[in-house]
Amino acid sequence: MDNEEKKSHIINLMQFARKAGKMVSGTDACLRDLRKNNLKLIIIAEDTSPKTVKRITDARNVLENFVPIIRWGTQKELSIALGLPVSGIFGIKDGQFAAKLLEYYSN
Repeated sequence: MDNEEKKSHIINLMQFARKAGKMVSGTDACLRDLRKNNLKLIIIAEDTSPKTVKRITDARNVLENFVPIIRWGTQKELSIALGLPVSGIFGIKDGQFAAKLLEYYSN
């Protein structure tokens, strides 16, 4: 699978997750769902500030909620594709969406 095909699959799955109500965006929303053990995967845009990344990873480690985190895409690219305000943090709340996204990301 080439990079463009991989990118297309990941964005399509994220769009489906958003439309199905299985995705949250933004640091605060992700932290809230992380504390409630509702997240199965966290996607962090590559251009997200180190301070924001640290907030998410520290919360995950303190809660001992070892949700997988992937760094992928840019804030602008992801937000435009998903029709959302600019954000660098996205949380996937469904295990099947998360598994498929991880599969595409690792291939």
